[in-house]
Amino acid sequence: MGLLATRLDLEGFRGYSSFTLEPDPALTILVGPNATGKTNIIEALQLLTAAESFRRPQWNEIVSWGEEQARLSLTAEGDGRVLTTELSVGGSSKREYRVNGKIRRRVSDVAGILSCVLFTPDDLRLIKDSAERRRSTLDAMGVQLSPSYRALKAEYERLIRQRNAALRDPGRDTVVINTLTSHVVKVGSSFMAARMRLFERLRPRVSDLYRTLSQGEELEASYLASWSPGDKTHDEEGIQLRLVEEYERRGPEEFARGTTLVGPHKDDVLFRVNGRDARVYSSQGQQRTVALAWKLAEVAVVRDVSGQPPLLLLDDVMSELDEERRHNLAEFVGSAAQTFVTTTNLGYFETDLVDRAKVVNLP
Repeated sequence: MGLLATRLDLEGFRGYSSFTLEPDPALTILVGPNATGKTNIIEALQLLTAAESFRRPQWNEIVSWGEEQARLSLTAEGDGRVLTTELSVGGSSKREYRVNGKIRRRVSDVAGILSCVLFTPDDLRLIKDSAERRRSTLDAMGVQLSPSYRALKAEYERLIRQRNAALRDPGRDTVVINTLTSHVVKVGSSFMAARMRLFERLRPRVSDLYRTLSQGEELEASYLASWSPGDKTHDEEGIQLRLVEEYERRGPEEFARGTTLVGPHKDDVLFRVNGRDARVYSSQGQQRTVALAWKLAEVAVVRDVSGQPPLLLLDDVMSELDEERRHNLAEFVGSAAQTFVTTTNLGYFETDLVDRAKVVNLP
């Protein structure tokens, strides 16, 4: 069974002076007009599982006006265990996490103890949006599943910032740039190899789910390295060699442009539906089905890797899907993972789904 969320408490958080939710083990539907705080509840669940917010707030912004601090708490139970994760944020933006009463000073000590998969209307643009969205969607899963993935990502991003600053420096100290390049190659190859391993876990799941959701269409997902879209190099040593070659080849261009042009921060994911680039040739409905398949695949991969089903958080997604795709999504919610859904209209849900859910009306 694994851990299931049994209680969420909010105090002084984004307009909630005090709020308690005891969710259903399978499906909880949060219903209310816009601006009633439905998305705030989803954000709170993400903060207490992934230890981050998709809104990327300034931390003092989550503290309700007039309150000294926000306090959030999530209790999960299962397999003879009780897990309580707490977050307190002061008006000065000081954050403190506690797990079962013990202070956790590093985000990596909190993220992923109980994972989540978040699906918002923005995710429906996974295909049409920039490569950065596709990379960040993949990385968001990685940092929950592995503290080492989070550490590699953070270190790589730090090194890229330093190298870019060195490339833009009018003095252009080549010794500094070469030293940073060596570090970028080492860390970047480890990070890219970890990301590609994660992608290879996800890829067949996405294809299988897309085939089911689309009633037979074929989806192929490919990882595109920044140096060559067709390159199949997956092992860390091979990636390292390719990065060295590319930094040597593109060095003059990087000097001219003042930025690092090669590495995992420039990679992409390509989707082909029935053999054709989905970004160019697929309909909006097909593109949205790819995004839906991707998110449902995330649930399966998180469960397989961690041994624990994640919370599935769906924020106002139903309103963005047509009837067929709402039906397809409804087939999964509450069965593959404990699910929280926000909506302004219960009419988006089939009667049998509502009947087996816990419906919470927010004023």
